Amino acid sequence: MIKQHLRQAWTMMKQQKFFTTVYITGTAISIALAMTLFIVFYIKLGNIYPEKKRDRTLVIENGYYEKVNKNGNSSSGNCNPSRTIIEQIKNDAKHLESIGYCIDRNLEHPKIINVDGKDFGKCKNPAFTNSGWWHLFDYKFLSGRGYTEKEEHDDVAVLSRSYAMQLFADTAITGRSINITGSPYRIIGVVEDVPHFMRITTSDMWIPINSSQADKYKEDYMSGLNTLLMTAPSSAEKESLKKEVEDILRRMAQNLSEGEKCEFEVWEHWRLALMSSEEDNFFAAMSRYFYMLLAFLFIPALNLSGIISSRMKGRMMEVGVRKAYGATNGQIISQVLWENLLLTAIGAVIGLLLSYIVVYTCNS
Repeated sequence: MIKQHLRQAWTMMKQQKFFTTVYITGTAISIALAMTLFIVFYIKLGNIYPEKKRDRTLVIENGYYEKVNKNGNSSSGNCNPSRTIIEQIKNDAKHLESIGYCIDRNLEHPKIINVDGKDFGKCKNPAFTNSGWWHLFDYKFLSGRGYTEKEEHDDVAVLSRSYAMQLFADTAITGRSINITGSPYRIIGVVEDVPHFMRITTSDMWIPINSSQADKYKEDYMSGLNTLLMTAPSSAEKESLKKEVEDILRRMAQNLSEGEKCEFEVWEHWRLALMSSEEDNFFAAMSRYFYMLLAFLFIPALNLSGIISSRMKGRMMEVGVRKAYGATNGQIISQVLWENLLLTAIGAVIGLLLSYIVVYTCNS
C-alpha cells in the first residue's frame, strides 16, 4: 500500500511541476534557515576545537571600577581582572582544574614581523597568554609544543598553521627564529588554525604574557587588563567553582580603600559566546532566537498550507471519482499524507544540503 501511495505521489509530482517546485523550494528554504541557525548555535555553544571544555568553563572578562577621592571627584569605567585576582583564585579555589589568562584581546597592539631580513608587515592578531593556556584549550600541535611556566618570561612563540605557511611556507619550523618588533623570538610550536569567530582563542601568534613584547600596564589590586578563563574538573562541579570564585571576589572587594569599588561577574561560557550579559539565564538569552526560529518555520508552513488547500480544491473531482470506485476516507487521507510526506522529505534533504553550503561558504 505504501509503495502504491509513493508511486502515485511521484506521478502527481511529474504532472504538477509548478506546485511541486513551489512546495519543495518553500520547504527547502525554511529547513535551510532553521538548520543554519542550529549549526551556528552548535559552533557557538558546543565543545569544539580548541574549546572542547566549554561545558565546564567559566569566564571573567569585563568588570566595573569606580573611585571617589577625598575631594568628591569620581572616576569610573570598565576594567578586567588583575593578576592579584588570578593568584588568589589559584590558591583558594578548591574546584579549579586549570586556569588560563591573556591580555584583553581588544588591547593588544600589532607587532612588526621580520624573518631572515624580510619584512612581513604587522601581525594584527597576536595573543599574549600564560602557560596554562595550553592546558585549558586543546590546540592541535602540528609541530613542537606550547610554552611552559618556566618559559613565561622567555622570548618564544607559537604560530598558527596559516601564519607559519605565510612566513616560512612550512609548518616544521620548531627552533627557527622570528623577529618581533626588533626582538628575536624562538619558535617552539605550530598549531592548527582556529576559526576567526572564536575571538579569544583564535590568533596568528601566541607569545608568553611576560615576554619582552608583551605590552606592560600598571595594574591595581583588583583592576587589570586580563581575560580570565577557568575550568572545573567536571560540568557538575562548575557551579561549585563559580561560587568559590564569587566568594573570593567578594572578599577581595572588602579590602578596597574607602570610596573605591570594583565588581566582576563570573560568566558561564554560553554567555560569552552569545554576548548577552544583560540576560540572567540561558533561556532568557535564547528566547529572541527561539522567536526567530519560529518565524523561519511557521511563516513558510503557513504559506505552504495555503497552497495545499487551494490545490486540494482542484482535486475534489479526483476524490469524488475515487470514492465512487470504493475508496474509503482513510485511504484518501493516507494518499494525501504520503504525497506531502514525499514532497517534504525531498525539500528537507535539499534544505539540509543548502544549510551546509551556507555555513561552509560563509564560515568567516
